[in-house]
Amino acid sequence: MKAATPMAMTTAANSGVVLIADDTVESLGMLNEALIDAGYTVLVAMDGQQALAVAGRMMPDLILMDAIMPNMDGFEACAALKQDSELESIPVIFMTGLSDSDDVVRGLAAGGVDYVTKPVNLDVLLARVPVHIANARKTRRAMRSLEEIGQPTLACDVHGHLLWCSGRAREVMQQQGLAESEFQQQASSALAQWFARSPERFQQLRIDVGERPLQVKFLGLPAPGEFLLRLVDEDEMSLRQSLKDHFGLTEREAEVLLWLSRGKTNQEIGQILTMSPRTVNKHLETVFRKMGVENRTSAAAASLGYLSML
Repeated sequence: MKAATPMAMTTAANSGVVLIADDTVESLGMLNEALIDAGYTVLVAMDGQQALAVAGRMMPDLILMDAIMPNMDGFEACAALKQDSELESIPVIFMTGLSDSDDVVRGLAAGGVDYVTKPVNLDVLLARVPVHIANARKTRRAMRSLEEIGQPTLACDVHGHLLWCSGRAREVMQQQGLAESEFQQQASSALAQWFARSPERFQQLRIDVGERPLQVKFLGLPAPGEFLLRLVDEDEMSLRQSLKDHFGLTEREAEVLLWLSRGKTNQEIGQILTMSPRTVNKHLETVFRKMGVENRTSAAAASLGYLSML
């Protein structure tokens, strides 16, 4: 196979790392050469087990997975990948025969983001690879940001199956007496029906899971077919409603004030509520006027004083 040149390796630092899993030497060679020429670093595997082992060591940006391979096929390998919290965010593009529509369905159900038919059209493949790598990187950046500010966020596919969740989301589930698998089992049907109705951003759904109901808020679509949600427990909803009623605020203003009272900056509030810091500041200007205070310190003190009496 063609070795990567120093120039190709330099370009690949920006383009990304692609793992090809295919048991056909000719196919591996063709794809390897095309991807290296396009500036990618390429890793190879001959079956699903090797693909998982390589991914665990090298963490590729994308996996190009043959559907049918010996020992462990692409479907099993992709499903195993999505069960690993360290590897689940890696996008998988399946390669399948032109007439194998069942394989396409199985691949997408196993967690694949896309597919290409064999014989592979290299122009089509090279057009899709950077799109999926960019989407995956954007998702990982969002996940890191949400993890850092301690938000109970999660992402699901169109069927309501969990793709990932933050540490804080796991804590909320545990407080409900639920493991991730139990949450998915109890919530997936309701979520899938909700997604099918194309909810608007910031709409909420009440779901009966665990020991008490939870609300999930729809934050957006970080990638095609991926729904970003935030868990809202009954305590938070109650506090927000109390602030709204007491100070005569809108729903959005009450949300901003609640997070302000918890010591969050405008930047952090914007990340939590998926709005710009400038929009947060505009909401706060209205909140200060309604509360009769002059600044964020006074607003936080007033809200905390009121909440402490509840």
